[in-house]
Amino acid sequence: MGRGGRRSTSFRPGQSGNPSGLPKTLRVIEDRAEAKRIIADVKAAAREFTADALQKLHAIMMDESAPHAAQLGAAREILDRGWGKPTQTIESDVGPTLADLVLQSYRGRTALPAPAEALTLESSTKEENS
Repeated sequence: MGRGGRRSTSFRPGQSGNPSGLPKTLRVIEDRAEAKRIIADVKAAAREFTADALQKLHAIMMDESAPHAAQLGAAREILDRGWGKPTQTIESDVGPTLADLVLQSYRGRTALPAPAEALTLESSTKEENS
């Protein structure tokens, strides 16, 4: 049949596009659950080799003929598994802090001085009182 006409794959009025299937949302939920099961199975299978892996890492770490990078990497992996990876701090300057925003909003509503002005006013008031 030509373009624009009814095709054999077109739905007829009143006919469901998915008469016997699950709603798409339920299929997505089932897919996620299946993915979680697969990940759990892979983790469980990998854990079966933990003792062998640690022995191999220990052998590499103690092997004097192994490159120093390999020895160091093996030692690091053993320490990471036993004690956890060290925490890393991240510093960022992404903009004004909450305190800055609060001060800005109050400055717009009332006659509060800016922080630098407040220090100047306090020091001049103390000097006048002396």
